[in-house]
Amino acid sequence: MSKGPALQPGATIGIVAPATHSEGIDLAPGIQALQHLGYRVQLAPHALAQTGYFAGTDADRARDVNDFFRDDRIQAILCLNGGYGSARILDKLDYAMIAAHPKMLIGFSDITALQAALYEKSHLVTVSGPLLVTLHDDRSYSEQQLQQGLAATAPIGEVKLPPGRQLTTLVPGEASGRLIGGNLTVVASLAGTPYELKGDGAILVLEDVGEDAYRLDRMLNQLWQNGLLQRVEAIVYGDFIDCPHDPGDFTADQVLAYYAKLAGKPAVRGLPVGHGPDKAFLPLGVEATLYAPEGAPARLVIRESHTAGHT
Repeated sequence: MSKGPALQPGATIGIVAPATHSEGIDLAPGIQALQHLGYRVQLAPHALAQTGYFAGTDADRARDVNDFFRDDRIQAILCLNGGYGSARILDKLDYAMIAAHPKMLIGFSDITALQAALYEKSHLVTVSGPLLVTLHDDRSYSEQQLQQGLAATAPIGEVKLPPGRQLTTLVPGEASGRLIGGNLTVVASLAGTPYELKGDGAILVLEDVGEDAYRLDRMLNQLWQNGLLQRVEAIVYGDFIDCPHDPGDFTADQVLAYYAKLAGKPAVRGLPVGHGPDKAFLPLGVEATLYAPEGAPARLVIRESHTAGHT
């Protein structure tokens, strides 16, 4: 796997917008948070653009991503917003160049499309973490996780959870593999494309927001039928926010548990990734081990460094 550098004070974090525009959200708190952590911030040329529901045209957004990877003065890349649009630029990225200029790319939600493609095509370690629009200068769990993860040169070890939170075992067992995944809707949308996650021997992380329980069922069924749930070694569910059901229907919890048991691999719930308020710094593409005992809290341990050390 290609890995970017750990960040030292004064390093520059580039801001790109590969999907939806800023939606009028004040970006100042996120920029100030990064500056207070000791980093410089550089906005991509089209980061503040708007073309329909995108941050500029497909060509503009892809150019910003390519140019910021190519520019060695930028040590890491944070995505501005999620929404929709990352998948539309996947055929316009220079994957060989990106592999030759590795750096952390951080985000979640729609950014899953970009992270999956970079994993499969550039063998790049990326990070599930905050977006600029979700970052606040408040010393929250999410900001502390980001601060520690950006500067880390050693493996993270056991993923630290917010107070009062634990991983709950759905299917007991122990499994190791590379962490992959992200937003369920996006992972399912990539199935059958050149950018789909293959998942062989991996630990699959999934989260989502605003999807009815039956929609979760449909997407997980797609991942069962295309073989992804059979190929992975374990499943880790993150936050599933605002996923309702009609009276008498299966709940989101029941749907998630059903597919975990159908896959028959170690599976847990409760990882703080996705659209909830707490966002762990979770490297994607590194080796990890899931410990899912029956009747006791589970643990996710990251055994491989996500950076190549300081540059």
